[in-house]
Order: sequence, then C-alpha cells, then structure tokens
Amino acid sequence: ALEADNTMPVTYEPKDVPDDNVIECVYENGVKLVMRRNGWLGLGTCPVRFEGEAGWVETGDSGQTAVSSNELRASLPSPSSIPGTSPKFHVRDFFNCVKTRSKPAANEDVMARSHIACHAAAIAWKLGRKVQFDPVTEEFVNDEEANRMRSRAMREPWTV
Repeated sequence: ALEADNTMPVTYEPKDVPDDNVIECVYENGVKLVMRRNGWLGLGTCPVRFEGEAGWVETGDSGQTAVSSNELRASLPSPSSIPGTSPKFHVRDFFNCVKTRSKPAANEDVMARSHIACHAAAIAWKLGRKVQFDPVTEEFVNDEEANRMRSRAMREPWTV
C-alpha cells in the first residue's frame, strides 16, 4: 500500500515516550513508520502505523484498518485490490508459488528490507539517538559506531 517495496526508511529516531519504546522511521518521501511497543489499537498481532501530512493509517494481521479521518479512508485502496494483503492469503500464495515458481507477495526482497529496517531501528534504539541510513548501500551514513553494530566480527579464518 505504501509502494515502497524497493526501499527502506532513511532515518530512525528513538522518541522519549514514558513506559514505551518508540522509534520513528522516515522514508525518503516523508512518510513516517512508527514502531512502538504499547498503544496499539488491537488490529492484530503485528500492527503497523504510517503517518503522513494527511493523517495516519494503522492496520495489522486482523484485516482491519483504522484511519485518522473519513477523507483519508475514502482515498485508500480497498484491501481486495492490493494483492497479498490478507493474512490468510500468505499460505495460499506460498502454495501457488511452489506450483508456478513465481514470487510470493511477501518475497525475499520485501522481507529482507523489512528485517533490515527492524535491525536499523533496534540499532538507533540501542544507541539512543537518531541515525541516517542509506537503503542502497544498506549502511548508516557517516556513523562508524552504528555500522559496527550491523554485524559481529568474524573469528579467523572465517570471512565473507
């Protein structure tokens, strides 16, 4: 729905929120992805919230969607028009892909970027400060401390 499958947020910033872990992730186009532990609307086990100039949209694996305004709701595509959005679809999609050898909606590229974004957010949280990330090189910009946290040093004689 965000049409950002080929990129990731470019900044990750921990926010000072009492009794919660909140990371604000901002995409190049200004859309914010807010990761937090508490305060979800109960829309499933892995909810997500996007915030932009027109308001916010929150959804999860329940299939429900909450929005900040009726105007924003009217502008959203219907879930049935976005392939792969139903949580029940993923299992069927996987079996279809085994048969056809096509890529699933949640393919390895999309999922790798999702996981890298989560790791980048965790690094910002551990550092306790905003970090800038380059989605092309998959490195933090001018930040050796953050880049050192991307992987562990390998023991001799192992290399990649």
